[in-house]
Amino acid sequence: MRITIQPSKLKGTLQVVSSKSLSHRYIIAAGLASGTSIIKNVLDSDDLTATKNALSSLGVTFDDNQVIGKELKVIQNEIDCNESGSTLRFMIPISMLLREEIRFTGKGRLPQRPLDVYFDIFKQKHLHYKLENSDSNLPLTVKGPIKPGFYQMRGDVSSQFLTGMLFALPLLKKDSVIEMTTPIESKGYVDLTLDVLKMFGIHVLSVDQYFYIKGNQSYIPKEVTVEGDFSQAAFWMVAGLIGDEITLKSLNPISKQGDSKIVDIIKDMHGEIEYIDKERIYKIEPSKTYGVTIDLSQIPDLGPILMVLAGLSEGYTKFIGCNRLRMKESDRLDAMYQVLSKLGVKMEINGDEAVIHGQNSFNGDIELDTFGDHRIAMAIAIAAIRADGPITIDHAEVVSKSYPNFFEIYKKLGGQIHES
Repeated sequence: MRITIQPSKLKGTLQVVSSKSLSHRYIIAAGLASGTSIIKNVLDSDDLTATKNALSSLGVTFDDNQVIGKELKVIQNEIDCNESGSTLRFMIPISMLLREEIRFTGKGRLPQRPLDVYFDIFKQKHLHYKLENSDSNLPLTVKGPIKPGFYQMRGDVSSQFLTGMLFALPLLKKDSVIEMTTPIESKGYVDLTLDVLKMFGIHVLSVDQYFYIKGNQSYIPKEVTVEGDFSQAAFWMVAGLIGDEITLKSLNPISKQGDSKIVDIIKDMHGEIEYIDKERIYKIEPSKTYGVTIDLSQIPDLGPILMVLAGLSEGYTKFIGCNRLRMKESDRLDAMYQVLSKLGVKMEINGDEAVIHGQNSFNGDIELDTFGDHRIAMAIAIAAIRADGPITIDHAEVVSKSYPNFFEIYKKLGGQIHES
């Protein structure tokens, strides 16, 4: 899909789309429970479809907002993760609770995204796995059963590996311990996992770099509602700062989502954002923002939209901990360098750090690619608000990965979009 956006301020009230991170975790925990859970407001996106299909391959059934779990069994021994890193990394250990071979496939950049943390574990425990291509991590065939015991694993690649193990190990008959040999990146996502596990009756003790997991536990069916997604809300928050007043519903001000950090960052940059408790809304007003230092190591999904905001903030903004951006649906650090350069912004990259020099507006009358990345596409769309001419976006359909109706909402808030 190729669209052209005419610069215009966005204004209005919207209900924030449900959290992708929580949607994944809730339906997986529900699928591992014996019985029927009610999971309301699950995100409707390509990534969640991939996770539902993966769970269905292991015997979980879905009926509207009901997730019906039973003893896991292989219904289909090939799982297509599409482009979802969460699906792949969460489901590998879960599939290895069984003794049959399971073949994982994927599309886009997913086959190149790292899985070495699991490969190291498989070698530690002498577990069977097979790669079909020497230059790709997919297709990957694995075979359980995964064993209880002591595991050492790195935390500096992605927290998703730890989450996958935390889902699976409590179901084994004996206890397990995980030692993280490096600091955990995106630790907020691990806290989110631990919270969801506790909600579904699974208890894990976390002490320093160790996770103590009792065996022979059982997931308990629950009824829960997925809260709004701060990762996606961040795009509309920045739209309010650089455009016109925007009000956001369905966000939890005490959320354990790591990307809720966006609120503090906006305040640090002197942006006007306020949570009105009585109405349960966030209100964002146009603001003059100022450059600060932002650590992206724990919040890589906020990188693209914060770089857009930095491009319109006075002075310069320094981003540290940028390495995680290189291992997403695109190399987001390089992608945003190319995007911002075309928008006329000066950006310098030095190792895992970047500096962006702010200005008053962006170049228009240009064409930009999404690099196959949903968050790059949405960041460009928000940047178009302050361009001095139309911006054309190629492959805009990638937003379906996490936010299929993003451009519909953009139009409802006053955005002028033309498909070509």
